[in-house]
Amino acid sequence: MSIKTRKYLMIFTLCALASALYGTAAYRVEQTRMQPTLAISCHQDHCVPHTGSFSALR
Repeated sequence: MSIKTRKYLMIFTLCALASALYGTAAYRVEQTRMQPTLAISCHQDHCVPHTGSFSALR
């Protein structure tokens, strides 16, 4: 393997790892948000919805 090939392989591996970590974190956040909660999360006139998706937060 040449140095150039190793360099591109390392860049690809690091990008794939970063994407996997981001995807896993986003999935876990979404799963946590979808769990039913008994408490109401309202602090200083700002209520956080516990149902919906990220697009509903906009």
